[in-house]
Amino acid sequence: MQSFGGKTVVITGASSGIGAVLAKELVQRGARVGLLARRQDRLRQLAQELEQGAPAGTEQPVAAWREADVLDGGALNAALDGLEQELGPIDIVVANAGYGMSESPRRHRPGEAIRLYDTNLFGMLRLIDWALPRFVERRSGHIVGVASVASYAGLPYNASYCGSKAAMRVHLQALRVTLAGQGVAVTTICPGFVKSELTDTVEYPMPFFWSTERAARKIADGIAKRRREVVFPWQMKVLVVMLTRLMPLSWFEAIVRRGNPKGRVKSSS
Repeated sequence: MQSFGGKTVVITGASSGIGAVLAKELVQRGARVGLLARRQDRLRQLAQELEQGAPAGTEQPVAAWREADVLDGGALNAALDGLEQELGPIDIVVANAGYGMSESPRRHRPGEAIRLYDTNLFGMLRLIDWALPRFVERRSGHIVGVASVASYAGLPYNASYCGSKAAMRVHLQALRVTLAGQGVAVTTICPGFVKSELTDTVEYPMPFFWSTERAARKIADGIAKRRREVVFPWQMKVLVVMLTRLMPLSWFEAIVRRGNPKGRVKSSS
């Protein structure tokens, strides 16, 4: 198990799902964590759990939290400034805040797709706006973005989710190449189906389903090793390559239409 001793990590969307469980995993590996999300009660409870469950001999505090919405750049910057004052210089930022929803043409809601992009993609960019100048100036730091295996293909009834995650993945790749040799790492996380508030609303089969704890361990390992991309499970990675790179586009689109005929997913943030 790779250590994060002495590192300070900030996670957006930390009040539940991958964000909350990743925070627990990182504290067990020696990190201090800053928790950012909209739900005060959950953040407060999680911070208390992290303090109480920290390994023996750990220097306090191991966790701090701030309420902030990634849609509000001013509030996000203020929250990040506050966490840095409380925990010390931030070494790693994890852009994890995001959500997905089913998009049916018959129930189209004007503005909803824009809001989803604003949360998933521009929420990450606001976090990078704060972190990047600091990391570049001191020639150290690590930017992590949680995209999705869905970023590799357009899936029916999920145009905004797939599109926003694809934009995240490509942006992070370009940023990684740009920052080569400057001491700043960039890692893209592309999970498959992982238990969360989002997948709790999914009504169609989810192959190769992972627990949140298993996903958090995989993500923490990837961050510790400063991987370029972490795509899991491996079966989904192979399947994505087969469907999107080796198969004619008409075949791929026919397959995904049959696999998700009604897009039965409810909105979840």
